[in-house]
Amino acid sequence: STNNRAERALREQVVLRKMFRTLRSAEGVQIHETITTMLATWKRRGLDPPEQLQSILGGEELSSG
Repeated sequence: STNNRAERALREQVVLRKMFRTLRSAEGVQIHETITTMLATWKRRGLDPPEQLQSILGGEELSSG
């Protein structure tokens, strides 16, 4: 264990990656790390992650029905 906040934030994702072994390519790992880092950062900043992701992708709001 460490008190390093960044390492603690990544721990869950590393454990999941090792458990499921779904990210076998370097590109897949990089994409996964980038997306999860963005989502965690937005959450820590009090922003709505789905809204931020939608804004970056330039998509229209999805209807729920």
